[in-house]
Amino acid sequence: MKFISLLAAILLMILPASATPRISERMIEPEGHTDTYRSDNGVYEVTITWHSPFASWSLKERGRELWSQPLMAEGGAAAVSDNGAVITQPLWGWRDEGGSSGIAVYDGQGQLKSKIMFKSDDGREGLRWVDSTVISPDGSCIVIGEGHRENASITMFSVSDGRLLWQTNAGYPRVAAIRTSARGTFTLLATSQERNQDMEFVLFDRNGKVIWTELKTDNFSWDASPYVRFVPDGKGFEIYDLKAGHYDKRSFPVVSGSR
Repeated sequence: MKFISLLAAILLMILPASATPRISERMIEPEGHTDTYRSDNGVYEVTITWHSPFASWSLKERGRELWSQPLMAEGGAAAVSDNGAVITQPLWGWRDEGGSSGIAVYDGQGQLKSKIMFKSDDGREGLRWVDSTVISPDGSCIVIGEGHRENASITMFSVSDGRLLWQTNAGYPRVAAIRTSARGTFTLLATSQERNQDMEFVLFDRNGKVIWTELKTDNFSWDASPYVRFVPDGKGFEIYDLKAGHYDKRSFPVVSGSR
């Protein structure tokens, strides 16, 4: 552990301020412990059960188990698309401290289909401290969010070929929630401050361009979830107002090329 702590300190010194990860040690899960992750629409549920030396995992649709099998990899926070066709898990590069080297992409039967490796601007592979991973409802793209000192970092990848579609920094430093619509047409981000409970909401178009923002003071609570969501009619989205205790609907801005 002394070596790990020393390595973490060195990493903090050599990384640029905008890329400094939040070092947080990951504890080993106890035997038999389970973690559950649901699709945004609540239809599909991925459960990881921790054993030694490997975990097992399963997929349910509306409570009915579709499959259960050994997880022949080191598991982590999973995400599943609304249609159940795509499941992701982190590829650990430094699991004890929460650093992942990429994304493992599985199909709806739990079979590994591809690996998306994280790369820096110069093309070298590296680690990221991912706070949130979401998949578009149709399973066509993956969005990850990372907290940074000044603004949250948001990145979108294509599921079909693993391409980096766009990456940008926006909002406050801490990622509270992310949602993306079908085909990645819109991506909705909720962020919060580190020093207070203020929040900034950001809407991106399909190219990662910011097309709408809104600030709310004293709005963050760990008990509120989800903070953002798209409305079923496809005509807008909602952000959560903590003081009022309900969601406020917003319409998509009229921006050429966003539809």
